[in-house]
Amino acid sequence: MTERPLLLIVDDQLEELRWLTQILQPLYRLALTSDSRQALSRAQALQPALALLDVGMSDLNGFALCQLLKADPQTRNIPVLFLSAHSTAADRIHGLNVGAVDFISKPFHPEEVLARIRVHLRLAEQIRRGSSDEVPEAQDEHPERDPGALLAHSAVSFIREHLGEALTVSQIAQQVGTHEKRLLALFGEHVGQTVSGFLRGERLSTGLRLLTETEMPVQEIAAHVGYGNPGNFATAFRDRHGLSPQAYRQAHRQGRRNES
Repeated sequence: MTERPLLLIVDDQLEELRWLTQILQPLYRLALTSDSRQALSRAQALQPALALLDVGMSDLNGFALCQLLKADPQTRNIPVLFLSAHSTAADRIHGLNVGAVDFISKPFHPEEVLARIRVHLRLAEQIRRGSSDEVPEAQDEHPERDPGALLAHSAVSFIREHLGEALTVSQIAQQVGTHEKRLLALFGEHVGQTVSGFLRGERLSTGLRLLTETEMPVQEIAAHVGYGNPGNFATAFRDRHGLSPQAYRQAHRQGRRNES
C-alpha cells in the first residue's frame, strides 16, 4: 500500500492547527509546528511532500520562512501553500514572488483546501517524474485487476487528452464504455473527486503550467484548456489563485528575476 504523503503545517494559532488536523489527518500524514524557526529544520529532516504556512506568525513570518525554504537546496523543491487572513493582492503577489505555488485566504472551506493540496501534490509528482501526463494512481495496488480502477484511469486519460473540448460526464462515460452514474461513483472511489471537479482542476492546473512555462497568449491558453470565453477562464483562474492569469504570469516572472 502506498504511504500517505507527509504535509508540514506551520501556524502559531493552535485552534487553526487543530482545525487543519481534523480535515487533513484522514488523508495525509502530518507534521505540525507553531514555531516557524523550527519548521525549517523539520522540513530538512522530514522532506514533506508539501508545506502549508501561515503568514502572520510572531517569531518569523511565513514570507521569510518560505524564502528560507526556497534558498536551501534540501527544501527548495517542497511546494509551499500559504493559508492566511493576509490576502490582499499585494500579499498574494509577494507570496508568489518568494516562491509559493498558491495562496488560500482565511476563512476557507475544507473542500477548497483539500482540492488545492491534491492539485499541487499531483503537479509536484509530475515534475519529479519529469512528465506532465501521468495518470493518478488508483487506490488499488493492482489497478489492472480492478475493472473499476481501469475505467477510472481510462476516463482520466480521456479527459487530459480532450481538455479543449466541451466535455460532459455522459460523453466521458460513453467514451470509456460505462454509464454516467457508474462513472461518478468510480471517480469518487478511485480518484477522490467528482468528474466535473477533476475536469475543472485539470484545466486550471494545465493553464497555470502554460502561463509559467510558455509564452502562449492568455486567450490561446484559455481555448487550449477548454474555455471558449477567455473571460470565463480568467474568472475561474482568479477564483482558484487569487490573481488574473496575466497578473499571475507577471508575478511568476518577477519571482524568477528576483531569484537570478
